[in-house]
Amino acid sequence: MKSKTNVLLTLAAAALLGVFGYRSLARQVQPVAVSAASCTQDHIRSVGDAVQRSILSAQCDKAARK
Repeated sequence: MKSKTNVLLTLAAAALLGVFGYRSLARQVQPVAVSAASCTQDHIRSVGDAVQRSILSAQCDKAARK
């Protein structure tokens, strides 16, 4: 009985991870406009999504090198 419960919990956890993983991979990242106001450290840290935050940081770095 205990092994059946473990199998069911494992399958449920795997299904949840699969759903959340698919949703995050299928999502489109919104383009971020680079300006002096959006390239401040406080603004970059305030971006909630890690992918958008890294894109903004890279774009600001690229704009600063030009």
